[in-house]
Amino acid sequence: MRIDSQIECSCKVEYSKNIVLEDVGGWKRNIQTFHRELTNFDEKLFKQPPPKEDCPICYHRLPMVEGQCMYQSCCSKILCGGCLYANTVATADTEKFKCVFCRTETASSDELHIERLKKRVEANDAQAMVSLGGFYQLGMKSLRQDHAKALELYHKSAKLGNNIAHFALSDCYQNGDIVEKDTRKETYHAQLAAMAGNVQARYNLGCDEYNAGNMDRAYKHLMISANVGCDSSMKAVQKGYKSGFVTKDDNAKTARAYGNSIDEMKSDDRDRAAAAFCT
Repeated sequence: MRIDSQIECSCKVEYSKNIVLEDVGGWKRNIQTFHRELTNFDEKLFKQPPPKEDCPICYHRLPMVEGQCMYQSCCSKILCGGCLYANTVATADTEKFKCVFCRTETASSDELHIERLKKRVEANDAQAMVSLGGFYQLGMKSLRQDHAKALELYHKSAKLGNNIAHFALSDCYQNGDIVEKDTRKETYHAQLAAMAGNVQARYNLGCDEYNAGNMDRAYKHLMISANVGCDSSMKAVQKGYKSGFVTKDDNAKTARAYGNSIDEMKSDDRDRAAAAFCT
């Protein structure tokens, strides 16, 4: 394992106290301490995060893809697309436009939706913060585009541990569209997003390590994301097995975990919703 690449992939001390060698009180920490802290950080980075929570309606694990579930600003629940779709086709017309969970009337305007989100933000709801931040970043839902406000909400949500906020910040620092590009901050937030269970961030880290030639680290990331149902990661792990980078045992364990995760996320309503939205 190349130490120089680890330093490059980590962030400066003001963003992470785990990795970077620094002077403390005029004394430089010795190299043994540096290696120990690097090892401790890697143990945290490559630990399998817990799976996503279950949908509170159908009790199937929430879909891995964020676009297949929806945050409800009325009750702060995240519901799967299958339950939302089933509600629209099975209930009376008077009930179709109510929250499936709390039965609150759906916001009748963008202004009301934003008002509800702001109330949830005041209640320290991390998911509401990242949702509202996205609307400010893109200038949607009757909001004027405000990049500074978007970043403020992303950072506030990230401090509360929201993996989507960390992923959004990583994306911002990578693209440099609303904030100056910063590779170290990009990697820092991607790592925190991955450790908090963000599958896309984990997959991206695997791809970055692969492109850097760090195959052991790359396939660790890819196996972790494949374990929770990431199709692209599973395909990459299988190719890694054929190329000799992944052991037979690791490939088999990953395939079993991947299959179990897919089964836990499947439901008839989700299949119907996917079919309806594809037509």
